[in-house]
Amino acid sequence: MEPDTTVAMFLYPENLLTFEEKHAKLILAHFLHNQIKCCQVAIKYVSKMMPYGKLQLTGYGWLPIEIVLMVLANANTCTKILKILDWYEDPKRYVVILERPEPCMDLEEFSSKQGGHLTEVEVRIVMFQLMEALQHCKSQGILHRDVKPENILIQTDTYHIKLFDFGCGDLIKEYYNEFAGTRKYAPPEWFTQGQYLADPATVWSVGVTLYRLVCGCLAF
Repeated sequence: MEPDTTVAMFLYPENLLTFEEKHAKLILAHFLHNQIKCCQVAIKYVSKMMPYGKLQLTGYGWLPIEIVLMVLANANTCTKILKILDWYEDPKRYVVILERPEPCMDLEEFSSKQGGHLTEVEVRIVMFQLMEALQHCKSQGILHRDVKPENILIQTDTYHIKLFDFGCGDLIKEYYNEFAGTRKYAPPEWFTQGQYLADPATVWSVGVTLYRLVCGCLAF
C-alpha cells in the first residue's frame, strides 16, 4: 500500500535508539515525506504530566516553550538552527518532529572523542557558525539561554553545526530575574545580583563554551 501525502514515520527498536532527556524522549526515526524524500529525523515526546514552561503562539494558544521558540526561530530560515519539521498534540503529550543531520553528534561528545578538546582551527569554524545562529535568534526575539556544547549538533563530515534544545529559552525581555539553563554557564551577575540581561548572558555562555572546546575543561 502506497503512503498518502501525509507524513509517515517508521521507528527503530527503542532499546537501540532511545534515551531520556529531561522529561522528554527522543527516538531516531525515518521520515517519509510526499512519497518521495526519505531522511532521518528525531521525534521528541514532551509529556503533559511533567512540569514545563509555556509561551503563547499566535493561532495555537499556550504551548511548551521549546515548540514556540523553534517555530519562531524557523519562521525565517537559518541553516545553523535545527529545523522543526512538524508537531502535534495528543491528550498526554506533544510530539515534535525535528531534522536529524547525519552523521552527527553533539559537540560535547565530539570533542571527547577528539581527545577532550578541539583544535583552534576547528573551534573557529564552530564559533563563527554559533554566532550566526545566536544572531538569528536575537533577530527573531529569542533568548536561547542554554548555550553549551551539549546543545550544539555537529555534522562530523562537514563540521556544520546546528543549535538546538530551546527548552530553557524565552522571548527577549528588558531583564530576567529567574534562571533557566545550566548553572556552570550562567553569568556572574546572576549569582551576585539575582538578575541578568539577554545579550551579556549569551556572550558569557559563548565564552564558557569557547573555553571548554579549546581547553577541554570548564574555566570555573
